[in-house]
Amino acid sequence: MIKRPDKISIFNYCFALGVSEVFFLSSFYLSILDVSLFALALPFSALFLLVSLYLFLRTNKAAKTSHNQEERRSEIYAYYHQSFGIFTIIFFVLLFAALAYIPLLQNGGHVYILYCLPMALFCLIPSITSYKGMKLYKLESDKNLTKI
Repeated sequence: MIKRPDKISIFNYCFALGVSEVFFLSSFYLSILDVSLFALALPFSALFLLVSLYLFLRTNKAAKTSHNQEERRSEIYAYYHQSFGIFTIIFFVLLFAALAYIPLLQNGGHVYILYCLPMALFCLIPSITSYKGMKLYKLESDKNLTKI
């Protein structure tokens, strides 16, 4: 059984996310070179993206069940803030990649559409979770500014 992470950080899922993006960009490169092997890189990209989603949710669970939440409030807030930015950017990249390949349906564009749209929706899960976490663990200085 995989143990729960002690440190609440984006580095718990960033390696899998980076590998996913390497496979995704290599599939674009192979597509530009007009090699039909570009479709083989996309399942690996999806696999590592789902692994990073699992690792994010596991770290999210560790952040919520942490014993000293008040002491680690800024660390938890930073985790959610960074995660929101990362997964929102990936959501828009995948969405725009799917939209860009609509005119190229005959040249393998349907493969990118069938990959990018579901993966973009999967990236919405951590984005929404991170947004809720940012609202929940709002820092005290931010609370004081909203009261004024």
